[in-house]
Amino acid sequence: MKKNLISLAVAASVLGGAAVQAGQYVNPDNTGQVLLFPFYNADNGNSTNMHIANTTGKAKAVKIRFVEYKNSDEVLDFNLYLSPYDHFAFGVIKDPNGTGAAITTRDNSCTVPALGSANAPYNGSTTANADGSTTRTQPFVNYQYAKDADATIERTLTGHVEVIEMGVLVNVGTAKTTQWADFAKHGATGVPADCAAIVAGFPTAFAADDGVTAQEGGLYGIGYHIDVAAATAFGFEATAVDDWADEAGNHTDPGSTRPSLLDGTVNATIHTGAGANQYTQITAPNSSQAISAILMSESVSNDVMVNSAIGGMTDWVVTFPTKRLHVDAATAVAPFTNTWTGPTKEVPACEVVAITQYDREEQTFVPVVSSDLQFSPLPPAATPADPTKICNEVAVIAMGAAGTASALNVTTGLTNLAATYAEGWQTMAFAQSMTIGGYKMTGLPVVGFGAYKLNNGAMSYGHATEHKRSSNNVVSS
Repeated sequence: MKKNLISLAVAASVLGGAAVQAGQYVNPDNTGQVLLFPFYNADNGNSTNMHIANTTGKAKAVKIRFVEYKNSDEVLDFNLYLSPYDHFAFGVIKDPNGTGAAITTRDNSCTVPALGSANAPYNGSTTANADGSTTRTQPFVNYQYAKDADATIERTLTGHVEVIEMGVLVNVGTAKTTQWADFAKHGATGVPADCAAIVAGFPTAFAADDGVTAQEGGLYGIGYHIDVAAATAFGFEATAVDDWADEAGNHTDPGSTRPSLLDGTVNATIHTGAGANQYTQITAPNSSQAISAILMSESVSNDVMVNSAIGGMTDWVVTFPTKRLHVDAATAVAPFTNTWTGPTKEVPACEVVAITQYDREEQTFVPVVSSDLQFSPLPPAATPADPTKICNEVAVIAMGAAGTASALNVTTGLTNLAATYAEGWQTMAFAQSMTIGGYKMTGLPVVGFGAYKLNNGAMSYGHATEHKRSSNNVVSS
């Protein structure tokens, strides 16, 4: 999920010497101002552990947003205040007092609201541990999709995560009540100086970004999915977007759904098929097309391994992290082509994909139209002869006929894709397109990975590998 960034002088030459500015881009160094985790799973006793690291010597104000798998409706967000060189660790688990998902952590970094707080009817909890630490658990909520046909809290069990830097936290003046950077900094005991003072500062103290300066990046994220029953783990990384910010700090109170991916710069630095980089001015009313442009791919490819002799299982996680920005409206914004429709969003926003499969001996299978390769459940009025489609924003696809178990042990939102061979690889291609800044881009903005599991009696082994992207998709319009 990385694109090379070269000098803006080269970009200017592609534009015939036109003046250029920096634009947001996927940082090949894996650090940035925005982190996009493609997946979390709290289904069937699973958990997903995630780490967010601040590699800089400056305190950070960060927004963490959890979004569910169907339409990326927000199910929880909060503000996180990272100390210099801080490392925030948390897990997504099934709510111990409910049937949806929840975040749980023993980390001391400051959050607003404090995790483990009351939020009826989805109240958090705190537990004092024998080692002196505190476990804080905060359930996810269904408020954003409460009027949908599927309003169940179980919809929160799988999804993905957005991490957005809001700015660098600084001290203001000399008053002890406004030393925000000092309050967030951990001391010799590993505990921040005064989280309570940061909590007490809301919502008025930071109403005009007081104490928060421009975003500088330097965040990275890793995750690992754990299937406790199978003693299997699958590790993956967050995609890092850098130079995303469009202003000098974008700090909001924790009750706000902003900043979101809509709020970045409308400029993007993208990779061309010729190997150069093109600076592109986006003309959409917000940054939805800019961040989608840098994630665009004509196809993704990865291994498939379902060899029964070694208990092989394969899942593909295919996530469209910006899809909601394009389809949650009356008319779809390119490159997406359909919207969620109906009084209760009962008709999903599906996108056609094309799949080609290859076995280990170069035999090719092209399931253009096949009921065996139709993702389930079918949208209303669909028939098995319809083209292969993906309807959810986070698709977990188990390779095998309908009913084949998932390598990641997922059932919420799971689909199946019949595999015509025991071992090999496949590609999923996207023919959608959008034209931005005079250039046509083919594909869809996508992130994700393949998850592979081998079963060996009482033991099993897990491995995950990032999808391989084909991004030679930019031509002059």
